[in-house]
Amino acid sequence: GVVIPAGNYRYQQACADLATGEQRAVAWETTVCGGEFYDGDIVSVAADLTWRPSMHWRIGLGGEYNDIHLPGGDFVTRLLRLSVDVAFNVAWSWENFLQYDNVSDTVGVNSILRYIPRAGREAVLAVNSQYEDFDGDRRFRSYASDLTLKLAYTFRF
Repeated sequence: GVVIPAGNYRYQQACADLATGEQRAVAWETTVCGGEFYDGDIVSVAADLTWRPSMHWRIGLGGEYNDIHLPGGDFVTRLLRLSVDVAFNVAWSWENFLQYDNVSDTVGVNSILRYIPRAGREAVLAVNSQYEDFDGDRRFRSYASDLTLKLAYTFRF
């Protein structure tokens, strides 16, 4: 319900980031930012936790919280993410991503099956779906889906 008028805006924010190494079995990153946002202020907090139970699996959980104060009103945005990836072997992998945000009240689901038999050759099958809570009853209904197949081959001469 907050309208931001068209115009030129300047942003200045300061951030602090604390993270562990991505090579660890359990890795995390936290970022806190604050500063200007349009004609108001924003405070953002983001956190990501990644768990690698084996060399084949990667599970990630993350989120972002934004507290925004503008002349036309205040609001809060929340974004939640979950990813589950598996590398079956050096050629086959499967990546899955789920995301929810409270502003659009949507859930996005992305799943990618990837086959790379050797460098320069790749096949990708991607499924994307969007779900929305149209009437605020926490029952998400599908409103968009697509299936994409991508084949790539590099010719060397």
